[in-house]
Amino acid sequence: MQSEAYRLTGAAAVVSAMGFMLRWLQNINILDEETGLADKGPVSTVVVLYIAAAVLALVGCLIQLRRCKAPLEGEAALAAHTPVYTWALYAIAALLALSGVMQVFQAGDSLWPGMYRIGGLGTILGAVGLLMLASGGGSKEKAQWSRRIGSGLLILFGAIWLISAYREAATDPVLWRFAPEILAICAVLMAFYYMAGYYFDSPRPMYTLFFCELGAFLSVMPAIDDMPMGEALRFGAVALLLFVWGFVLTANLQKPDTAPTSEEIS
Repeated sequence: MQSEAYRLTGAAAVVSAMGFMLRWLQNINILDEETGLADKGPVSTVVVLYIAAAVLALVGCLIQLRRCKAPLEGEAALAAHTPVYTWALYAIAALLALSGVMQVFQAGDSLWPGMYRIGGLGTILGAVGLLMLASGGGSKEKAQWSRRIGSGLLILFGAIWLISAYREAATDPVLWRFAPEILAICAVLMAFYYMAGYYFDSPRPMYTLFFCELGAFLSVMPAIDDMPMGEALRFGAVALLLFVWGFVLTANLQKPDTAPTSEEIS
């Protein structure tokens, strides 16, 4: 299923890039130059229709993939058969940690410095959680517990991120300036939640794949918004993580007429 993984991830990347450009067009047209008020222009309508179309297309792709057999164990579902996957997780964790540190130091420029610092610390926790998922540790039992803690830290990171972002956005009267960001964080949080299912013996493969691809797509769009570099880096790192997870989950699906070999499961 590696060819399907390339096709799905490639299509998601192209759709995300187009969404990035649409968001840029919306940002430069969102305010009326004469009044300074939010303008209900056609670009916003196009953005809504584009997001809806992307979601429908993703649902259609996953309906086609439902005929495939999805591994229910984390080791099989996320088996990459290459060290590149692990090193990619390490690199993304480093980007998240850098983003968190930048947010902590940039908190003074925020309207709510305390909450902004909490958001930065939450991002650092997410980096630690991702490192625990990538490295595991010791015996199989210890690795399982390490990954459970790591997935829990990622969920905590997503929750803190959502709360801090909403706190910042609550004072903004222009809905379109923060709506895509909030939607992206919600999708990312759901992706973290369903990914944790692989480590808590309650996997939902199609839901996990759906929110990984959706979260990656929605995270790319607001990365063009007027925000500090630390926040933009956080969106970029999370989008990259979800693209990687989505690729690996798709590549490890099994066609209905084939059974996984012992080497693929190990």
